[in-house]
Amino acid sequence: MKWSQFFNTSIGKKLLVGATGLFLCSFIIVHLAGNFQLLYNDGGKAFNAYAAFMGHNEIIQLIAWGLKIAILLHAFIALQLTFRNRAARPVKYAVNPGNQTSSWFSRQMAIMGSILLIFIVIHLADFWWKFHFGEIPTQNYGGEEPLKDLYTVVQVAFKELWIVVLYVIGMIALSFHLIHGFKSAFQTFGLNHVKYNGLISFVGIWLFGILIPVGFAIIPVVIYFK
Repeated sequence: MKWSQFFNTSIGKKLLVGATGLFLCSFIIVHLAGNFQLLYNDGGKAFNAYAAFMGHNEIIQLIAWGLKIAILLHAFIALQLTFRNRAARPVKYAVNPGNQTSSWFSRQMAIMGSILLIFIVIHLADFWWKFHFGEIPTQNYGGEEPLKDLYTVVQVAFKELWIVVLYVIGMIALSFHLIHGFKSAFQTFGLNHVKYNGLISFVGIWLFGILIPVGFAIIPVVIYFK
């Protein structure tokens, strides 16, 4: 079977969803570490320097475009699988089997993933697009080359309650999505084992499912009430 044919099968599509999902998991750790610099009391120097590095380093930019492609692939293929599964069973069960066949989290993956995709689009429009193509002020720190003042743009945005609420909702969707998705990716690749399942579940639930989304959600909340 050719690779193009393999990735058109359900197994091939699940492998692509799992691979892109794990790739995106690695990104959000780095992204959260950079975003925490928004809470530094330095007038935005650390965050603006971080944003300038991420926005102009050629290697980082190559990875960033890879991430955008991964997001689109992950969402598109996941929705394909969802619609294919529903088409294969056009008549719903008379009784919802509940946890007998799947977890609650797995049954909400399409909904939470769709909410998360909408959030990502809004997030990119709010900050990524403005940083690269919009008109934003610059800030000079001690005679160094002026930096785009994305810090102030973010601070102003997070003074709007509806934006803060939107980000919290987005992180709730991320939490639910990752609680199931992280473990599911390992199962797809056949890497689940009785010796390691406990660790995989712990990392998936507590690190990716709780700590990271809470970390992202705390930032706009702190800025709003600061």
